Amino acid sequence: MYKINVKKVVGDAMKMLNRQTNLEPELVYLEHNTPKDISKDVVGQITLLPSNIVINFEYKKWINAANLPTLIDKMKGSLADVQTLLITEYVNPMLAQRLKNHDVQFLDTAGNAYINHAPVYIDIQGKKPMKPNIDVLMRKQIGKAFQPKGMKVIFMFLIHPELLNKPMRAIASQAEVALGTVKQVIDDLEYQGFVVNKGNNERAFTDTHRLFDKWLGAYPENMQAKLNQNLYTTDNPELLKTIDVNDFEGCWGGELAAQRYDDYLTAKDFLIYIAPAHQRAFLNAARLRKPANNEIPEIKVMLVEPPFESRKIQEKQTGMAHPLLVYANLITSVEPRNMDAAKRLYGKYLA
Repeated sequence: MYKINVKKVVGDAMKMLNRQTNLEPELVYLEHNTPKDISKDVVGQITLLPSNIVINFEYKKWINAANLPTLIDKMKGSLADVQTLLITEYVNPMLAQRLKNHDVQFLDTAGNAYINHAPVYIDIQGKKPMKPNIDVLMRKQIGKAFQPKGMKVIFMFLIHPELLNKPMRAIASQAEVALGTVKQVIDDLEYQGFVVNKGNNERAFTDTHRLFDKWLGAYPENMQAKLNQNLYTTDNPELLKTIDVNDFEGCWGGELAAQRYDDYLTAKDFLIYIAPAHQRAFLNAARLRKPANNEIPEIKVMLVEPPFESRKIQEKQTGMAHPLLVYANLITSVEPRNMDAAKRLYGKYLA
């Protein structure tokens, strides 16, 4: 049996031919019962009504300037005994003219055709391939917004909603992603109903709370887990608290940030966003050490490479990660005591 995509291309090409000529071609696949006098490359036969002209056809997924000479020689060899039609997805004008010059008959899904079989003569060129249905395209890329790179774009949208209507190049720079990623994310957000296009290059969020909830659901696997993280411990937590992380171009996240934002939670474990280039100096200043083998540290200190430049994730309070990121740290932790602190932080800064 021929693959589904072969039959789809052939079927689409036949529909376009009938739409433009009303020849009502009848289609028969030879499957595995190909007669011995027909090339094994022949996929099937079409009958052009009402003339009852029978033409063998072969399928080629695509043709280009590189494979065209070989293809022409092959098809002309087939023509020595029986008329053969080449069916493919698309033949551009230059290739179409070359095929016609060699009297190689062809048909594509855009509607281009050359059939020279008396009394039938068809010469249709210059048709461009139809653009795929936008709904099909969007279904293929749905979820791009909540993949690792897309998560970075959404984070920036959540803390800077005005960014949505900035040029895509500016969004890409702020989120530190490729320009194409920004378009995919915005298209996906529109398709999923998080963003509406109001025209005149103006977009608006429909429900930032729902967007945040979905971003938070994907955060542990598609953002947090993608960051380089190293676990340390300390025998002097008070010294750690006194360090000015701005000296190391870092910022506090997790429990200590929550404590300083709300003065409700007493930090037991620590999380610092700090670039790898500054981690060694910070380790020395804070006198941190790696836990020994089989040691379960009483105090955990996690050094995390920030998803962006540290300054981009800081709130007005310098040296502190944005409350949204701190909330994500708390809500995805395994510490039940952090849940109340997360709720308070949300109510105070994010609601």
